[in-house]
Amino acid sequence: MILKIYILLLLSFNLILCATQTSEFNVKGMMCGVGCVNKIEKEINNIEGIKKYDISFEKNNMIITYDTELVNDNTIIKTLNANTTYSCTLKTEESNSFISFFKNFF
Repeated sequence: MILKIYILLLLSFNLILCATQTSEFNVKGMMCGVGCVNKIEKEINNIEGIKKYDISFEKNNMIITYDTELVNDNTIIKTLNANTTYSCTLKTEESNSFISFFKNFF
């Protein structure tokens, strides 16, 4: 009985994690920390499913948390590359990071 409850809780936890994902993207071509960031924010706000984002001009990147049932990495990249003058690519993760371990586990 306890094993069934444990498995049910583990599966429920897995479903919760799968619904939300955080990805980091490289953004090339930003020339300033105000206008360029505002253009990217405008496009991100038009994408359904984006929950949270942080754009860094200094690091030439952005970190986006989104609902995987509504949007994915490719949609975000295609939208920004098509509607802005910036080049957006998915940043590859280090193989030893804590987050990548859990992404590969589930």
